[in-house]
Amino acid sequence: MSGIGHLGELEVMDFLRKDGKYSIYLPLKDHGIDFISVNKNEFFQIQVKTSMFQKNSYFWFDLHRHKMVYSKNTFYVLVCKSLGSREFMGRKHNFLVIPSLRIKGWIETGALAEKSGDEDIFNIFIYPDFKMKRWVYRNKGKSLDLTEYWNNFSLFEKGIEI
Repeated sequence: MSGIGHLGELEVMDFLRKDGKYSIYLPLKDHGIDFISVNKNEFFQIQVKTSMFQKNSYFWFDLHRHKMVYSKNTFYVLVCKSLGSREFMGRKHNFLVIPSLRIKGWIETGALAEKSGDEDIFNIFIYPDFKMKRWVYRNKGKSLDLTEYWNNFSLFEKGIEI
């Protein structure tokens, strides 16, 4: 963990701890999970991916199939990072909190495009729609509206059924 990825992880941990409901624990080795968040008697495995705004158009994340972890208490947090304390889309924090089982479903149904020449990698391009205040995945003719996941840590309590 280094650079922008490390900053994204720290930002998510700080956000969860400030809420006062979550304790954070770091695993000794990172095998697809960056940290564990505990709330009362429940724990959540968190994998954080971070991207800066690219070409004034999108955020770009890579998910590696062989590193993916799937369970009802595993979440991927895509940090759409802007410089400094600048607001982006009207918010200081822009996290897409996506249940791993939802991502698994998208992979199984072909809703996420594989990287050309490497079926182990999914290139995730997230486009902010400033006018409609939406977040949209687009790649190779595929599209998903991700707005419901925007800063939605309440998914931890709700869980996800596929």
